[in-house]
Amino acid sequence: MNTFAERLQGCFQFSMNGGKPPASDSPEITALSVYSYWLASKAPLGVELPGRGYPDVPQPAKGYDLAGGAEVYKGQCAVCHGTEGEGQKVGDSYVMPPLWGKDSYNWGAGMHRINTAASFIKHNMPLGKGGSLTDQQAWDVAAYVNRHERPQDPRLVEGSVEKTRVKFHANDGVNLYGQTVDGVLIGQGIR
Repeated sequence: MNTFAERLQGCFQFSMNGGKPPASDSPEITALSVYSYWLASKAPLGVELPGRGYPDVPQPAKGYDLAGGAEVYKGQCAVCHGTEGEGQKVGDSYVMPPLWGKDSYNWGAGMHRINTAASFIKHNMPLGKGGSLTDQQAWDVAAYVNRHERPQDPRLVEGSVEKTRVKFHANDGVNLYGQTVDGVLIGQGIR
């Protein structure tokens, strides 16, 4: 069981691929913790609140299709996230996040799970048109995005993708980490 501070640190380390997270007693973690507590101070306990998270999208009976995902990406995602998943910048800041490559989320982030990414995509993407993709399209494009390399899982075990897969990814939703796709071992990481 992680503490709340550890969960916040994980956001820096994995989802933002920011490297070293702030210390658990840092001003940043303290401020985020206090703000979160304040947000929750009027919330009822044990009740799912409207707008929290997004519903799971069941895996299609036929699984996902990488070629189909490439078509969905080209037609629906590339306009914002770039033809090579590179995102879009204004100056030095991303206004549309990269979905793969050196500046994207790393292999330890929850979005590396195809099932997690499919649910987010289904309910939020394309921007302003959430819910417009079918379940199949959401799974296909999530798999397509997550078949590309990104920064290594910071928990890399002894420099081994296989040991890291077994320890952290084997029972971690539907994901491609440590699998060979089109002759390439997924999870080697980009620096």
